[in-house]
Amino acid sequence: MRLVFAPGDDQGYAGARDRLLEAFLTWARRNRVSADVFLVAAAFDYKYALDRRLGRWTRAHVADALGMWFPRHVTVLDPEEVPEAFHALIDFLADADGLDHRSASRAELHAQVRDSTPALLDGIADERNYDLGKFWGVQLRRHGVDPADPRAVQRFLDRARSGEVDIDHAALAEITRREVEAARDPAPAPELPPVLLPSAAEMVTAARESTALDLLRTLTMWVRAGRRLTRDGKLGLADALALADLLGLDQLYRDSARSSTDLPETSMLLHWAKAARLVRPLHGRLVPVKSAAKDLHRPIELWRRVFSAVGRIGDHLGGTDVFGAPSLFGMSLADAFPILWLELYAAGGGPIPVELFHRLVREAVNEECGCVVDDLAGDAEQRLWRRDVTALLDALELLGAVELGELLDADELDGLVELAGRDDPDPTIVSLTPMGLWAVHETLIDQGLHAPLPGELADEDLEYVCVRMAEVRNAVAEAELDAWVAARTPAEAAREIGRFLARTDDPVHRDLALHALARTGPAGLAEAKRLRGDPGGPDGPGGRYDDRPDTLSDELLPS
Repeated sequence: MRLVFAPGDDQGYAGARDRLLEAFLTWARRNRVSADVFLVAAAFDYKYALDRRLGRWTRAHVADALGMWFPRHVTVLDPEEVPEAFHALIDFLADADGLDHRSASRAELHAQVRDSTPALLDGIADERNYDLGKFWGVQLRRHGVDPADPRAVQRFLDRARSGEVDIDHAALAEITRREVEAARDPAPAPELPPVLLPSAAEMVTAARESTALDLLRTLTMWVRAGRRLTRDGKLGLADALALADLLGLDQLYRDSARSSTDLPETSMLLHWAKAARLVRPLHGRLVPVKSAAKDLHRPIELWRRVFSAVGRIGDHLGGTDVFGAPSLFGMSLADAFPILWLELYAAGGGPIPVELFHRLVREAVNEECGCVVDDLAGDAEQRLWRRDVTALLDALELLGAVELGELLDADELDGLVELAGRDDPDPTIVSLTPMGLWAVHETLIDQGLHAPLPGELADEDLEYVCVRMAEVRNAVAEAELDAWVAARTPAEAAREIGRFLARTDDPVHRDLALHALARTGPAGLAEAKRLRGDPGGPDGPGGRYDDRPDTLSDELLPS
């Protein structure tokens, strides 16, 4: 019986809700309880929409569901049946050990249902409390219009707009005003997984080993008292060739170069140094920035300074300025790269295809413009955009912020074609290094976003922890579960894990719970023996996992 869900897991919730409702009907028949299962399903929908935790019910949740959510969203034929359904739901969850440790008691929840019933009845009676879908649904039913007949529905709406049908126009105006205001509300902040950050010693080592830092430090010291710039603000060819030779760059372009712009690697490094405020143009010369001198020999500070400038390099690569627009999709790379950072950080150090980044940028621009605009770009524009993204990813790899690889599996490449919407997708995959995770974590914190670290879920119930850890890397999940166990006595942890194992039917969650149980020592061993020996338990004879005799691992039950 699953009661907690990850963000966006609508399909998983739909299947779990069906199983919960079947279990509820079985419980109701056994206990001779009469309740409308449609209203019980609506109560589950409320909790899924609110926080995706179907087993957490406080008095405030009950009051909000009955006083606000049901009147607004649920069409009810007999309002008196709603409190009955809630009383039944509370008893069902309590009997099934489904109320988590932060829920109110059964008696308190029943009391809140009784206290909130008058507000429920008043709310249902006032059409101003409805949402737009419920308002029109009620009007259709009231006037005998079949909602499954689109022509009949359209005729009714036309008559309502022309004033031929009696509806509450004041209520409709209030509902419309409220929904317009709700549409302006900012999107909620993303729910990020915890990540493991490198130690201070590991960060110093990574910064000292960064190729990009060595190059930028050398460039800054080469500038010294200043280097003359051309009228258009570029290095002269002689200086650019000397710098390329010093840095070991642009081996293929030096002989044919006619200006500094013909040395792409050197030019990009110069742009990067300017973006990081290591050097700057002043009175026709390129000079070092005095305030940056102290960072040249402080590896962490210099690494962070250079990383934060990466997005600004893309504004000067040349290929992004197509036909006067900031970029291919109407979004500069400085604006687009935070999308990549967030997606990489959410992967917790795991790889994502670069094509996913391209797609997310297209979707973001399409949503902002309210139409599909990326299809207007021609092949040349797309190649320039992709070239610049590749150049920046190469720069990040030199810095030590990301690792690059390629997808080689045929099935994965087929999926990449579908993701990209083109026959020649970029097979590159990218992941954050530990140093990159640290840098993005710092950036997210500076932006006011919550970026958790392992241990912050220690006070949560175990199912919530397992759901949050199901998609992260093993090392992160194990660190989080170890912290969860450490926050309790071994006996308390083992008991809660045992209760969860007795009802979970998700193999990933089960494996995570078994890892936690293994960390509880003798208490976990005793709980494992109890679960295996319980005829009705998940691993006992006839239990849910009786066909998997090694489910409780050898780590817990050595032979």
